[in-house]
Amino acid sequence: MSTAADPFSASVKKGWVRDGILRSLARNPSTLTALASALGVSKSTVNYHLANLLARGAIEIVDTRVGRGGVVSNEYSLKEGSLVILPSADEEEEELTSLEEVFGVETLLWGTASELPDGGRFEVLLYKLFLRLFKISKSEHRTLLEGYGYRTGSTLSHAVRGRNVRETLRELADEMGKREIASAQVIEMRGTRTAVLVLEKCLGSTDHPGYACHFLEGFIRGIVQPKHGAGQTVERLDVDLPACCLAVGRPKHASLEWLKEAVMHHPLRLVGGSSEEEEEEEKEKEGGAKVD
Repeated sequence: MSTAADPFSASVKKGWVRDGILRSLARNPSTLTALASALGVSKSTVNYHLANLLARGAIEIVDTRVGRGGVVSNEYSLKEGSLVILPSADEEEEELTSLEEVFGVETLLWGTASELPDGGRFEVLLYKLFLRLFKISKSEHRTLLEGYGYRTGSTLSHAVRGRNVRETLRELADEMGKREIASAQVIEMRGTRTAVLVLEKCLGSTDHPGYACHFLEGFIRGIVQPKHGAGQTVERLDVDLPACCLAVGRPKHASLEWLKEAVMHHPLRLVGGSSEEEEEEEKEKEGGAKVD
């Protein structure tokens, strides 16, 4: 799936990332890493906009910390006197209504689909939701994205075969890879009622967890629960991997800490991030202190 030629992705990067940064900083100071994670875009994209906003005098660095390995982390804030108009409660209510309309239009025919849509269709849906999220309080973003993801999954659950949760996950992982929704693999935990679904490049994103990741977390929950019962849960595992790790099934029968350890010791075949980002990180390391 090539995002370079995707006009929707291009529009997001050109305008809405900048607006998202300004709206976020108007509420609270933040770092490059936190902004990239919240917006679901790469650090290099956020760094580009931060540099431009600094040059224009719209934002300023309010704190600098040096971490392990000499990594420098800057905290940014909206500069005093800069004006960012935040939405009122009535405007947020209007945007929530608009989100519902967008979701209804984009998923209108999915209820009768015999297979999952291609990743590009998901990207269009997420982009159109994304345009309206910045007019809604940031604290609601994850809940909204997981909710719309769940509704999308439940709408399409009939298109994924499987007599039990593990069969469904294997089929889902295969289809997500074929349709370029995400690079997915399943780790089956023997002796438990749980499997771990490992997702990379969630709708093309290499930042985990980002907006696309939260949407797909809800999507997987929406696929599994209507087919196999509400007792089947989806829990995000906080592991040190460039991927989303979701424990699916009945995690209460296995300690989440045990599941994390099992994932870290499993011989995963990760596809990794983009070569351009890897090269950029290597250059920063060679040049000395890395600025965040």
